[in-house]
Amino acid sequence: MSVTFKKIDKEFCITDNSVNVYKYRCLTEGLQLDEVKKNPIGYYLHGDTEEFPREAGVLVRWEDFRIDGDKVFAKPCINLSHPRGQRTVDEVVSGFLNAASVGKIQVFEASGDAEMMLSGQENPTVTKWFPREISLVDIPGNYAALANLYDKDNNELNLADFKNSIIKNTMSNNTLAAATILTALNLKDGSETEVVAAINNLVDKANKSDEFKTGKEKAEKEVQDLKAESVKKEVQDLCDKGQTDKKLTNEMVKQLSASFATDPEGLKNLIDAMPAQVSVTEEQKNNEDQKEFEGKTWDDLYASNKLEGVRKKFPDLYAKLRDEKYPELKD
Repeated sequence: MSVTFKKIDKEFCITDNSVNVYKYRCLTEGLQLDEVKKNPIGYYLHGDTEEFPREAGVLVRWEDFRIDGDKVFAKPCINLSHPRGQRTVDEVVSGFLNAASVGKIQVFEASGDAEMMLSGQENPTVTKWFPREISLVDIPGNYAALANLYDKDNNELNLADFKNSIIKNTMSNNTLAAATILTALNLKDGSETEVVAAINNLVDKANKSDEFKTGKEKAEKEVQDLKAESVKKEVQDLCDKGQTDKKLTNEMVKQLSASFATDPEGLKNLIDAMPAQVSVTEEQKNNEDQKEFEGKTWDDLYASNKLEGVRKKFPDLYAKLRDEKYPELKD
């Protein structure tokens, strides 16, 4: 069985944190190396040449990945059945082919934060990513050796999108953030006018929400005020009735209305349990009126038609005379 590949014991720098010729950079700490290792293939000049397009087949498989600081290294295993296979081995071994370049970069996260930018960098910093292929190239970082960027759905990202993002003032040229916002606004794509209109619509809804909240709070306060006023009136009515029933004095009303300001039920129970108060003058008058009937019997009062008056005005005297007249009815 013939040998169909050749592993070369020579490390290539796959990527680092430096700024590339398109003025953006991909952070090594954001490289999803496990994704790369799932299919670590590559081409010659990213398969973009007429002589050796991608249709010619995979040229290289990368092995022995190693990270040293911000640099990522790997060793190439060359496909000898590829039309450029043996030539590539000869050029690598002889030192004529010394560079590798990441290609078809899948971008998951990027940032336009100025603090992350290095000297000469004009475009965002890709902070989470991985390449779908890593090619052998003659001049790293030139047009042929630097592949385009792609989002997580494999849609190509144009660097102009980074510079001309419709939300560049707030998201600092972050294309991924722009795509996220478009999705949140339920826009598959849109001009600046459409996005501004959608954002203004959200602002209007937020304002209406604030107005509704304010109206709700106002209505709740009005209800609370009405309840408080109703309780206050109920307490006042109970105190007024207590005075009418001669159970409360002015001083007692003042004290009880403060103590039971929010508890009309408790105030009612207290007043109901209180006896009516009789002034000394009233008590003396009652005693003098009752003297009229001293020495009178039940029959005397009955004959003079005063028995009913005694029953209403002097119930205790009425009960005493009744018991004397009808002792058999006594309890």
